[in-house]
Amino acid sequence: MPSDMRVPRLLRVREVEKLTGIERWRLYEMFKRAEGPPYMRIGATIRVPADSLVKWIEQQTSKTEE
Repeated sequence: MPSDMRVPRLLRVREVEKLTGIERWRLYEMFKRAEGPPYMRIGATIRVPADSLVKWIEQQTSKTEE
């Protein structure tokens, strides 16, 4: 693995809930509809890369400003 490779922090759904204020049940619904932040499955769990969450929030913000 290259030494300059950076692995993003993977957030649990509970952490995403605290950071965004979006309730967990709503996040799961958004994941099902492909409307929420990008996520990945690791076994039975869902993880959201922190970098992807920031980008998703920025995209949502720019949509509301137009």
